[in-house]
Amino acid sequence: MSIGSVKSLGSLDPRAIYGVGAKEQVKPDFAHKLQQAINEVGSLQDRREEMVTDMVAGGPTEVHDVMIAARESQLAFELMLETRNKLLEAYQEVMRMQV
Repeated sequence: MSIGSVKSLGSLDPRAIYGVGAKEQVKPDFAHKLQQAINEVGSLQDRREEMVTDMVAGGPTEVHDVMIAARESQLAFELMLETRNKLLEAYQEVMRMQV
C-alpha cells in the first residue's frame, strides 16, 4: 500500500466527525411544523370538496375515491383538533403552576 493512497483520503477533522464546531442545520421550529400541518389539513379538505363537486356535476370521479378522500380529510381534521386540545390542556396546566 502506497502512502499516496492514504493521503487521498483527505484530512479528517475530528471536530466535524463529532459535530463540534460544525455548522448546525437549522431545524424548523414547532410553530412552523404546526403551520405546515394546518395547511396540509386545509389542502385535504379542499381536495375533498373538489372531488365531491366533480362527482355531483357528473365528472369521471369514482365514488370510492370520493369516500376515501372524505375519510382522509375527516381523520386529518380530527387529529388536528385533538392536537389543539392537548396543546390547550398543556397551556392551562402551565398557567396553573405556582411560581
